[in-house]
Amino acid sequence: MIKKIGILFLLPLLLIQSSCKPKDPVADDSKLVSQFVYDGLSTYYLWADEMKNKKPTVADTDPVEYFESLLNATDKDHGWSFITDDVQSLLADFAGEPKAFGFSLTFAAANEARTEYYAIIKYVFPNTPASAAGLQRKDIIGKINGNAITQENYTLLYGTDAASFTMYKLSGSSVVQDRIVTVTPKTIQTNPVLYNRIYEAGGKKIGYLFYTDFISNYNDSLYSVFSSFRQAGVTDLVLDLRYNHGGALTAASYLCSMIAPAAVVQNKSPLVIMSYNDFLNSAFDKEKVSRTNSLGVYGDKEKDPLGANLNLNKVYIIATGDSYSASELTTFCLKPYIEVVHIGENTGGKYTASWTLHPYDSDIGVYIYSPTSLTTAEKAKLGNWAMQPIVAKYTNKSGADFSNPGYLMPDYPLKEGFGYIRNWTDIGDPADVYLGEALYLITGDINYKPVPPPSLSRVKALPQAGVTLHNPRDVRREAVIIDNLKQKSLPPMQNIMR
Repeated sequence: MIKKIGILFLLPLLLIQSSCKPKDPVADDSKLVSQFVYDGLSTYYLWADEMKNKKPTVADTDPVEYFESLLNATDKDHGWSFITDDVQSLLADFAGEPKAFGFSLTFAAANEARTEYYAIIKYVFPNTPASAAGLQRKDIIGKINGNAITQENYTLLYGTDAASFTMYKLSGSSVVQDRIVTVTPKTIQTNPVLYNRIYEAGGKKIGYLFYTDFISNYNDSLYSVFSSFRQAGVTDLVLDLRYNHGGALTAASYLCSMIAPAAVVQNKSPLVIMSYNDFLNSAFDKEKVSRTNSLGVYGDKEKDPLGANLNLNKVYIIATGDSYSASELTTFCLKPYIEVVHIGENTGGKYTASWTLHPYDSDIGVYIYSPTSLTTAEKAKLGNWAMQPIVAKYTNKSGADFSNPGYLMPDYPLKEGFGYIRNWTDIGDPADVYLGEALYLITGDINYKPVPPPSLSRVKALPQAGVTLHNPRDVRREAVIIDNLKQKSLPPMQNIMR
């Protein structure tokens, strides 16, 4: 199975090829998927002009290799664009309903050569196989099915088959074996609104939200939390995105609409501007279709975010090298409207946006060929495939971006646990380095300010930029996902939609 990528709700596009069969089809039907790759990228890819003279040949029998061969160097270096041959898992992952164990992991070196690793649990979703097995934050997985964790087998930690985990714990300056647990994955609910709390200190009411992913299906949970903050009279907000790899633009816009000043939300002020390839930009502009996503816009089944808006003039955002795409968009694009205090580290660096392209199904993504133009055999060949290419770069309302240096730098640089796993606290504990710094900045109470303790542990979290082990099913960290509307909701002759 190829790396899975995808979105929940898909942005309609130029349906340029919607009435056609594959353009310039290659001689053998076995190359049909490669033709789909070319036809999609040559129209919608941000670097579409690089597709010239790269049409598939009879030698391009492996669609994944062909896809990789077409990618722009910057895109390839960052690992932004992907292809999948597993559409159903794609949809489940982006609906927040994957088949999984239910934990999120980071890695640390287990030997000097860094050929073996510890997997450290960052958090566990409730009502999942991981939580049922008693796994929790800071637990260390040292072996999978009795074998050390390596580059070759670590993906079993994200697999869909049962596995045994040899658990370790910190003991003094050592890591010692603790227990063995066997966990069987199942379809779970990954509500990203994982933890929230209100702290009362220094005459302030401080709302805290730990948000794991931008998943539009759970915007109702966001609304519920912000509504409770508003009813309680929250005066300050700490938004914890330390592990948030991003996701849907609609979720980011909805979240921002409950944070930004009420007046700019009510006026539906611009939040994000998308810049596509020259052909798409020209087509959008010719049809007078906006490339701007605005605050205060919400779906038919969602509540008006103004009803839970906190009308803030400052927000404290915890973001790290494990914060990507929509997390960075939220941090960066709120700045024209509100003071954003960034606590943590340089962010992961994702300033691009993507669409899902499917050969013919508008329920999955932007479709390349009209369903009626394909035979039953061609549909069977193409049906499980989809691409998630980069189609745009995003800017804030003023047209500014952070492509140079390519990440966001914190106002208050700190490492989680001062760089050591031992010093991690529970999520929401005021003794947490990041939350403690935020509470200190808000209240001025020196008791909250984090102080580095003497460390006995040799287990350091690896710098995120240097980690080559990451969830192969993690589709949100690659780029902001544009997901406003479904193609089929639009008149067929109206070719360009937001």
